[in-house]
Amino acid sequence: MAFENKQFQQGSQVIQRQTAHKIWLSNLNNGTFVQGFKSSEGFSPSYVEIKDLKISRVNVIATIVDLFKSEDGNYFSFTLDDGTATIRMKAFNEDTNALLNIEKGNQVLIVGRVREYQGELYIAPEITKKIIDPNITLIRKAELLKNLGKPEEFKFQANALMIQAKLPQQPRDPSHEELRQKIIDMLVQKEDTGAEISTLSTLIQKDDQTTETVIKELLLEGEIYENKPGFYKAI
Repeated sequence: MAFENKQFQQGSQVIQRQTAHKIWLSNLNNGTFVQGFKSSEGFSPSYVEIKDLKISRVNVIATIVDLFKSEDGNYFSFTLDDGTATIRMKAFNEDTNALLNIEKGNQVLIVGRVREYQGELYIAPEITKKIIDPNITLIRKAELLKNLGKPEEFKFQANALMIQAKLPQQPRDPSHEELRQKIIDMLVQKEDTGAEISTLSTLIQKDDQTTETVIKELLLEGEIYENKPGFYKAI
């Protein structure tokens, strides 16, 4: 099944859908992310630059090695591993409906868009299918070896350490204990929508930098999660 450039109509404007590139996850992680933008001339999508390629959409085959599904069903996070690297796939709100039957250990084919949030590259899925026939995975690996060569494992390992270091690894600050509890209490009250850092800062009467530090501590410990970019909920 090919996922190539296609045109579709949106109002009076013809929009080009980008090719879904077949790629090693390690190559994807080693690329440079460029944020998309809107202008008077139209919309330029986000992409990962890898050599001479600008990759906005990917077509990857990987195994689900870890997952998180929020109780309200509005946020799913899956860790994908293709044998060369790992990357997260994130789905929000109604997009989670297509992933209800996807579980840890499943091999899946994913077509989706590359996104980045707070320095972490992830995939926003458009199509996710379970793979039953193991030959499909073998054929894909042979295809990637032929077209791309061996994956860039060493560079990815360094990149992975940078991603893991994104959240503070040191013990939490004891002086934040009261703020932590206030934030959790407020997120429990806002269980339907969640809250963003600026809102939490106003409620606890602290600057955004302090609030963000406490939020990172809570994320690291699994007390809260990010239900959509920039919004947080209590577990």
